[in-house]
Amino acid sequence: MEATRETTARMGIREYFETLMDVMRTPVRHFERVADEPGSRRALIFLMISALFYCSVSMTYFFENSLAMGMVMMLNAVLMPAFGAVITFILTGMTGRDRVRFGRVFNIYAYASGAVMVVSWIPGLAIIMEPVRAVLIGVGLHKGLGVSKTRACMLIVLTAVIMLLFFWTAAPMVVELKQLFQ
Repeated sequence: MEATRETTARMGIREYFETLMDVMRTPVRHFERVADEPGSRRALIFLMISALFYCSVSMTYFFENSLAMGMVMMLNAVLMPAFGAVITFILTGMTGRDRVRFGRVFNIYAYASGAVMVVSWIPGLAIIMEPVRAVLIGVGLHKGLGVSKTRACMLIVLTAVIMLLFFWTAAPMVVELKQLFQ
């Protein structure tokens, strides 16, 4: 019989590394276990610790300790998984399934993104780790939300397409706003 582990909002260094190893070694079991995790505090803390590590290492090695760039990277590291979760949550609601709590979708994105961030600061690995993140999110959607593998794959692809369309649409507006304030 497997010992059950109490899932609390507390996240120390030991719990962080246990969660990281759990997500990377056995994502199926991890997402099954945290499917009914109350709230998103633990997942958010996990994401924040991973983002802090990612930004501090990246800033030290690649951006010559630029605090402004570090803040932009930190915001990007935390807000992009949240943005992806919002889009997936909307798409899940549009498919006619039973109502799913946003916290469950966010937890999947936070754990998957946090686990990948620890490695993706290494040059060249970011491109390799994005498909790994997508697979982890797909496993989380399948095991954590109970959607089929096909629907999970479609949700990931549609979320990526919508995010790309959003940023391609927003880019010209940002350029125009920049010129307006110069």
